Amino acid sequence: MKHNTVDTKAQMVRSNASPREIALDVILAVLEDKAFSHIALREALEAHEALPVRDRGLVTRLTEGTIEYMIQLDAILNDYASIKVSKMKPLIRNLLRMTAYQILYMDRIPDAAAINEAVKIAKKHKFQGLSGFVNGVSRSIARNRDQILAGLNDPDKTPLFVRYCLPEWLFQYLDHMYGRTEACRIAEYYISGDNVNYVRFRDGHTEEMKGNISDSEAFKQGEITVQDYASQQVGMIADPRPGDLVVDVCAAPGGKSCHAAALLNGTGMVDARDISSEKVRMIDENIRRLGLGNIRTKVWDARILDEDLIQADGSGKADIVLCDLPCSGLGIIGKKPDIRYSVSLEDIKSLQQLQREILKTAVCYVKPGGKLLYSTCTLTREENEDNAAWIETELRLQKVKEIKFLPGNPSDGFFISEFIKK
Repeated sequence: MKHNTVDTKAQMVRSNASPREIALDVILAVLEDKAFSHIALREALEAHEALPVRDRGLVTRLTEGTIEYMIQLDAILNDYASIKVSKMKPLIRNLLRMTAYQILYMDRIPDAAAINEAVKIAKKHKFQGLSGFVNGVSRSIARNRDQILAGLNDPDKTPLFVRYCLPEWLFQYLDHMYGRTEACRIAEYYISGDNVNYVRFRDGHTEEMKGNISDSEAFKQGEITVQDYASQQVGMIADPRPGDLVVDVCAAPGGKSCHAAALLNGTGMVDARDISSEKVRMIDENIRRLGLGNIRTKVWDARILDEDLIQADGSGKADIVLCDLPCSGLGIIGKKPDIRYSVSLEDIKSLQQLQREILKTAVCYVKPGGKLLYSTCTLTREENEDNAAWIETELRLQKVKEIKFLPGNPSDGFFISEFIKK
């Protein structure tokens, strides 16, 4: 899907924009124009680099919270507004979503401040005629705040999928896959607001960190890399030996490739590739930051066989092939909240076909006795266990290990399966 990031970025650059206006621009880009939340937010903060730290925090909280809670906020707005959310002007519905989020979930912001700012923004954007509507709906929610919050916790008044801010199909899917108790725990984790990141240090150990890690000197100097705990296990399970050739077929932004290169301790070679020059540029940036010399990059469509990785006798050259493939991303909704709105059951089925198409090609690169690691950051059986069984039966590899991390145990949701080519 194409996202209009250039226009969005230009729209965000207004020297007189308040933190709430900046947040509203990001929310509009994500919920109306289908931009990726982490990219749109990053671009907005870069465009307003002079914004004080406190205001940057407010922009981030408003953006992430409003996007996370949209399903719940829409249900509340539909109860208190005379016009259904779907019929409202895009700016007005997102302004009301953001204002309702402040009233319900940001105790340090006085209701009057949130409402008055919303009215100012409506007028500033030429919606004077709807400023009274914004004011009235917002004040009604503020007056009934305690009643609204109590109702959200009453299963007779609020369906669980609304309470946990998930599309109904997705909550039902998790309920079917993992049972009601675990589905609720996963959904609660998604909106917990923990925002803890795992970082891998140059010496290999892992720690949890909060805050804007990419601005730290340790990150800029290549002493640490942001990589989720579960994602790091791919490199640990791969366990490359000195001199190995490791191929990462869908490598961007390069976390697993760089981890493998570090584990090789300057020996061997990691061949990191992805489908576009933009994606490969992200890998290259990480390679330069980390100062790795045993890794090369290539723009390549993983579905197409690369003869450079095939021996003259037709066997593969790689000791290890990493297949961390495009997936529905249900394991990382806690960090990328917009995923819940961009995935459908039909998408899951089409992604499974894409994954199998790539795997049919990737298996050709594995030398006899070599390893293939298949991983995703999602929770679906179709993309995980079913594909692992398909690799065994159709690609005739021997499964050695299979691990699934559910969200919160201890980090993002993730799936890894390890295979040997006989």
